[in-house]
Amino acid sequence: MTDIVTTAAGDASTAAEGPERPTQIFVPLCDLGIAPENIRAKEPADADIPQLAETIAVADILVALCVRPGRKGEKPFMALDGRRRKFGLDLLLEQGRVDASHPVRCDLFTTKAGEAAALVLTNAERCPVHVADVIVAIGKMGKSKMAPGEIAKALGYDEVEIRRLSALASLNAKAIKALKLGKITLKQARQLARISDPKEQGDLAQAALDGYLQDYQLASRVGRDRTDVNDVQVALVGLDRYVAAGGRVECDLFGELPDVLLDPEKLAELWEARAQPIVTALEASGLSVFLAGEKGFRAPEGFFNLPFVYQGDMSDETRTAYRAAQEVVARAYAALKTIDLSSDEADAAILSIQMARKDAAQMGLGRATVGAVILYPDAESGVSATFFANPEPEAEDGDDDADHETGGGYASPASPARVYDDVEVPRADIDVEGCSHVLHETQTDVATRGLIRDLADNPGAALTALLAQLFKHLALHGGVYADTSAVSISATRYSRGLTPAIPALDGDVRARLEARRAAYLESGLRPIGWVETLAHGEKMALLAELVAISLNLREMRTTSIRHSARAEAAEIAELCGADIAAHWTPDADYLKVHGKKQLMGLLGEMELDDPRAKTLKKDDLVTFTAEAAAERGWAPAVLSWQAGPQPVVDEAVDDTGDEPEANEDTATAEPEPEKIAA
Repeated sequence: MTDIVTTAAGDASTAAEGPERPTQIFVPLCDLGIAPENIRAKEPADADIPQLAETIAVADILVALCVRPGRKGEKPFMALDGRRRKFGLDLLLEQGRVDASHPVRCDLFTTKAGEAAALVLTNAERCPVHVADVIVAIGKMGKSKMAPGEIAKALGYDEVEIRRLSALASLNAKAIKALKLGKITLKQARQLARISDPKEQGDLAQAALDGYLQDYQLASRVGRDRTDVNDVQVALVGLDRYVAAGGRVECDLFGELPDVLLDPEKLAELWEARAQPIVTALEASGLSVFLAGEKGFRAPEGFFNLPFVYQGDMSDETRTAYRAAQEVVARAYAALKTIDLSSDEADAAILSIQMARKDAAQMGLGRATVGAVILYPDAESGVSATFFANPEPEAEDGDDDADHETGGGYASPASPARVYDDVEVPRADIDVEGCSHVLHETQTDVATRGLIRDLADNPGAALTALLAQLFKHLALHGGVYADTSAVSISATRYSRGLTPAIPALDGDVRARLEARRAAYLESGLRPIGWVETLAHGEKMALLAELVAISLNLREMRTTSIRHSARAEAAEIAELCGADIAAHWTPDADYLKVHGKKQLMGLLGEMELDDPRAKTLKKDDLVTFTAEAAAERGWAPAVLSWQAGPQPVVDEAVDDTGDEPEANEDTATAEPEPEKIAA
């Protein structure tokens, strides 16, 4: 054993009169083990051991290990306290940065009482250091003119970690206090550090101390005025073009958020420049073109939102042309997916999409024409658009029903007499003589609040109003706009491109709603009045049908799993005891999008082992599978919403040489065809 250097901590008389005074010794690393009675002897090394090893390499052992003499079969000295320090030294030994004879500073305990004290009290009586204290200490080092690099070198930390701690050290004092008291987490402290205004930091920290600070508030504040690499404009501009134009990019100090673009104005300028060829082409086609930063702007002055397009009212010729126009749009979107949006070759593809959408929009306008478009950034297509209509020209005498006869006309938002095709709108007789805009707004505001109060006390009336609003959106024909309804709740009927309804499933619900629409039209009443005439049971049935037809759980891609929506679907399915097989079993339309291996997998789920199936061509196998499912009243578990997503089989060509048929709806589905406005 290597010689041991010892230093007595007290004389013999003192040791005899009081507790054992440990002897400080330096033990070769190879002679040091971990005592089995060590409180954490069996715990493995944790993820922070490499950082501890770096600290030991720079500053050595600052707190001596507590050891006792080894017993039979043990190392000469066994650590009662200092397991993690021993792991750090072992890692340095493994890396060749120290040798086996490296001296380790230890305090040696030789009596039972001393060993017990070293074993328990070193842990029980030690106050753990809070991360807030470390942050404050780093801040004091910085104030003493120590550079982050110097601090990192002294402590054995990476310089970036010291910079992060220094950034936290500059937090408002209230934030540090909130962190130490556990009112905010370290993650929330990092969010506060991203806010440059100390006063605002202090206000938010005070809210945390009062118990009112939430994660979403911090995320909202940090995200305000922050443009990062995920901004929708970047898709069209590209980071390379942005940097080449002098745009600056800054990495997040804490490595948690996307890189920030420090010159958002330059990014916007570059996006407008990239969109200019599209602007020029659309202007040349006769449209007034406007640019916006995002979707959602109201119609420009003098133009109107596009009306709702209901294909059922179209003539066969118009419907065919409309669907052909939608197919052109879908093909244009599919072609764009193969192109880098930031490349120059994307310009023509993006323009072809918007021109095709303009043509499709025109199909549903009757006498009116598309007159304006607002272009805005879009991550999927680079540039997206919302089209607007010119005012509908005045109809000549005797032409009132001309458009309905051809199936090509729809009520324009410019027409005050009929806002919804199925709803008569009486003109209100309001005397506003001598009333200013501000006064009129105030009067209607207070009146609205009064009605809110009364309606809140009348659940029956509220149910009627809700059902009437949903009925207008989901069962009646015509456009429903926010300014034309008292209730601001909106809804959308489920659809998937041009895919027709499945008769036994959503087709049945649509048929029920169509029957209710016919009854409503026969009554001569308006929606609220008609709904109020229904018996309570009929109201509840109508409510169920309207809510059901508004469900939308479709996922466009295997990479776009809607986890939250799926969780709600599972809950709804459990509530109503859903069983799709009670209404429908897989038919040819459903099965033809499967490959042969997947079809064989479905047969396996049905526990049908028929040797003939392996010899069938794709079309025959589809028919065979459909018949087998119908005989058994069976539907795949993946359709139950209780199961996970169906595994994807990589199948370019199956074992019989048949190429799997493409799912055209999946390949081309983009915007919903019934409502042209983006």
